[in-house]
Amino acid sequence: MEKKRTDSRKALLPLLLFFIIVNGLLIVFQQRLAAAGLDTSVLMVANLILFGIFFISLWLHLRSMANSSTHVFMRNMYSGMLLKLFGGALAAFVYMYLNRNNVNKPALFGAMALYVLYTIIELRSVLKQSKSS
Repeated sequence: MEKKRTDSRKALLPLLLFFIIVNGLLIVFQQRLAAAGLDTSVLMVANLILFGIFFISLWLHLRSMANSSTHVFMRNMYSGMLLKLFGGALAAFVYMYLNRNNVNKPALFGAMALYVLYTIIELRSVLKQSKSS
């Protein structure tokens, strides 16, 4: 049991490190990014939301690999996929609705880039975990 717990922690570590690095870079380069027209507060909130969504999704993926039932595996995989799809879309639509006239498009595109990077990190973690299981 302890082995699975440490493997899960090892799989979640890259996600946490990426979150910390991105927030650190956003804080350090806040003045330069603001001068380029990027709203760093929007990108920080997007990073926090994406971290939460992908953390839950990765946890669902890891939990599904620990179960031998195909139904549980498929349910958790689809739940993670739907969570990412609807969570990200809902967050973007809420931001666009609340800031109708002054939506910061560079921050939205930055959030989309973060989404892709989080997807790559999650996929690598899941594949590495599945190889070790």
